[in-house]
Amino acid sequence: MKETKYTHTSGSDGLELSALRMEPDKKEDIKGVLQLVHGMCEHKERYIPFMEYMTSHGFVTVIHDNRGHGGSVRSPEDLGYMYENGAEALVEDIHEITMDTKLYLEEELELEDLPFTLLGHSMGSLAVRCYIQKYDKDIDKLIVVGCPSKLSGMDAGLAFIKLLEAQKGDHARSKAADKLVMGANNRKFKDEGPSAWVCSDKVVVEEYLADPLCSFSFTLNGYENLIKLMKQTYSDHEASNTALPIRFYSGAEDPCAVSRRDLALAIRHLTKQGYTDVKGRMYPGMRHEILNEKKKAYVWKDILKFIEAPAPEAQKGEKEATETLGEKEE
Repeated sequence: MKETKYTHTSGSDGLELSALRMEPDKKEDIKGVLQLVHGMCEHKERYIPFMEYMTSHGFVTVIHDNRGHGGSVRSPEDLGYMYENGAEALVEDIHEITMDTKLYLEEELELEDLPFTLLGHSMGSLAVRCYIQKYDKDIDKLIVVGCPSKLSGMDAGLAFIKLLEAQKGDHARSKAADKLVMGANNRKFKDEGPSAWVCSDKVVVEEYLADPLCSFSFTLNGYENLIKLMKQTYSDHEASNTALPIRFYSGAEDPCAVSRRDLALAIRHLTKQGYTDVKGRMYPGMRHEILNEKKKAYVWKDILKFIEAPAPEAQKGEKEATETLGEKEE
């Protein structure tokens, strides 16, 4: 397979975004595109094994470091800082990568109208759900992984973060903000050590903690925009591409999902916006990063099966879609 590292200049503010694209060696083997959007406090290289898997099955895969992450910073001190118009610019960056990828395929490989799937993990799952509020006609399928369920108190939390910013500046980092936004995630797993909520595989957690591009706290600017993404994700909008197939995949032990009922509510939110083919699946024993779990092969195969399947016509109603949420049988 061919691997290309490149830089994309954000149309929002000129920020240089570090990107990675993988493609099959032979053009005739390409059957679709998968664009990935990573989560908070991580970077694109963590997705290379999954990208290699998908590329080996005929898909061009592309991912970029979100603003304030990995190589998409103006200085190392900007890790966790999303710059001006952060949440809005984050979503626009994703769409620009979509359109650039399509342009590359058309101009360089002379391939048009390939099926295009967008996948977002965690914070990325918020971003891609904001993306479809404007650009759902530009993709053919959507995958939501590690979905943070809707939380109460978002307005109060945002007001608190803005108060801290007024006192400390938006570049500052705050233990109080860390505790407010992230404090509950590891509560159930605290006896296993820090960040055990991320994955049940201790090796994955150890590598995560040892990675300087993961082991940092968000700035207050980062937290402000994270909450804004959450608020926008669960706001009302009218779907344009109502038949867009959407799948939620979550670990049953993922604290971000909160519960089976909360994940079903996240699914129902999209059916209420008009999407007619929305379903979800929870995997027993898995935590937040289901793409990195010990039994990740189950997840990878399910995602591949969904992407390879022909997009069905709209035929699922809200009740049927939400009731399909079930656990993966082994």
